[in-house]
Amino acid sequence: MKPSSLFAKFVMCMLLIVGFAQIATAQSGDLSIINDNGTYKVNFTPTFSGSFTLGASSLVAMKAPLGTMTLPDTPGITNVTGGPWELSSLKNSDASFDYWGYTTSGTTSLTFTSGVPITLFTFPAPTPCLGTVTIVDPNNLPASGTGIVNGYDYGTTINSPVGGNIASVSGAGATCNELTFATDNPMKSGAAGSTVSGNVGTEVGPSGGVTPYNYSVATTGCSAPSGNPSALPLPSSSNLVVDSSTGAYTLTAPSNTGTYYFCIKVCDNTGTTCKIATYTLTVGCAANAGSLN
Repeated sequence: MKPSSLFAKFVMCMLLIVGFAQIATAQSGDLSIINDNGTYKVNFTPTFSGSFTLGASSLVAMKAPLGTMTLPDTPGITNVTGGPWELSSLKNSDASFDYWGYTTSGTTSLTFTSGVPITLFTFPAPTPCLGTVTIVDPNNLPASGTGIVNGYDYGTTINSPVGGNIASVSGAGATCNELTFATDNPMKSGAAGSTVSGNVGTEVGPSGGVTPYNYSVATTGCSAPSGNPSALPLPSSSNLVVDSSTGAYTLTAPSNTGTYYFCIKVCDNTGTTCKIATYTLTVGCAANAGSLN
């Protein structure tokens, strides 16, 4: 055989190998989970562009620190891409984590764009939500790399016609959003006996958690602010009223001058994440009090 023919065949063989490698790796990508204002989204970000068939029995395995939350069964899942996704492996545990496995029972033809994530399925934020949910990394499986947890195999794969593809994992996981205030101790003032009004949403500036927020008068956990430890509790005669949806409130300033405090509780939409805002109210003399005619 002539050298040139050998070279031509070698080049053709290499092109075939490269072409096969492109096909075989076209399905690679990253699995991640994020908390989008209380909606947990499981995303797949492809490495390469092109067509792909998401195969039946594709598996997304997730874990959370032991005893911190419960992920939903099949009825709690909203299918976005592929599927239907279902909880195929009920919660199992090792010494540190609880594990859940979600699989597909059908096939779906897709067209991927490199680097553009698609959402596979979603579910509401767990209640209670006390930890971080992460995708199980197939390169760091429990039980010495076998992926067996109490008899279940928790490898993470996205299946295609080429064969089972182990998906890499990215992102820090989906963490419950902490409820925070821009201002913890708002200051208000008013003349004795006057009507004082305001809005917790704008004065306190809550953020995080799951919106919308719920507002109420704090009946427990309310104490004088550290900056005004001698402040008096607002008397019940002041009739503090808070709109649970808007955060607007009104009260009648006490008839005696001085420094008072009152508290309003803000809860996120799950009802499990709450924080108390402590107000300081300075009451001055009533208008024209003590003046000479």
